[in-house]
Amino acid sequence: MKNTNQLILTLAVAVMFAGCGKTTFSQIEEASLAKAEIPVDGNPDVVVPPQPVTGFKVSNGACNSDSSTKVLSCLSCDVPSNPPVRQLSTKAQALVDSMYLACQISNKSDHNAFRPTKEMIIEKLNRGSDALYPETARTSQMELVIQGLTNESDSSLRQKMFGGLFYKPPYSDAFETYFGLTVQEAKSTFCWNGDKKTPVITDPEGVYSKSYLDCTYGSSPFSCTELPAYVTAQSYRKQLNNVLAKSISEPYVAEVKPSKTCAWDKFEGDDIIEAKKQIKAWQSKGRTISMEVTQGNGVGFCGIASESALKSGMSVALASYVCN
Repeated sequence: MKNTNQLILTLAVAVMFAGCGKTTFSQIEEASLAKAEIPVDGNPDVVVPPQPVTGFKVSNGACNSDSSTKVLSCLSCDVPSNPPVRQLSTKAQALVDSMYLACQISNKSDHNAFRPTKEMIIEKLNRGSDALYPETARTSQMELVIQGLTNESDSSLRQKMFGGLFYKPPYSDAFETYFGLTVQEAKSTFCWNGDKKTPVITDPEGVYSKSYLDCTYGSSPFSCTELPAYVTAQSYRKQLNNVLAKSISEPYVAEVKPSKTCAWDKFEGDDIIEAKKQIKAWQSKGRTISMEVTQGNGVGFCGIASESALKSGMSVALASYVCN
């Protein structure tokens, strides 16, 4: 019995070793380890490249009224403005117009041959406003003199008043009592000294009627009475001297006022498709568009925008402004 059991055990062990032969491993193909590609249209051999990430932003704002807004390096808002208005009263303008033409008339007594421009005369009277040198009522004789002196096509009155003796009544009387200075003082202040800053009337004589001056040389000089028109002219003279002084010390600076308000729009980014859409949208409204290349091929260019100039890989800034 004992021998039988040993035989059985021996047979069992032999069977076990027979079942445990040499183990073999088959190699896995490398292709099977590779990441599976996503098929395109059912074709597993087509590899889809990653799509570039693009973007853009748009912005807008108001243009400064002084045209200082710079949207691109080559585009600034050019805000239309009304021409500055001279701060000259009707009387000051009449004096400018009269003396500009009168200074062209030669006289044997001229101190020099200088001929000022109209701008020079305006500069000397730039503070001649309605507040400081207001218009006053004109007599018919005053009106005749002003019209004659400012008539560009007829110099006869200018020749009569500025080409010989400066005292030519009744014309010189009308001139003196309207403007507040004599004809000779006007010639000195605005013609001979037209290029100089003169804070007062030059070569002053004073504004007096001939009757008053004749009286002062008579037997009773202290009882002389001046004519009312010349009394009033003294106040005009003070006003004129004040204008001459302030035109130097406190010159008038004309305020430039915009005639329209303007606003700008801007596109920035590398989305070329959207950039082309933006150009088309602005062009459909008749707007002028500028383009600046900020990155990529052509970087640094700034000029008129066009769709054909836009290339993939560029970053651009497009801008336009409109005034209403």
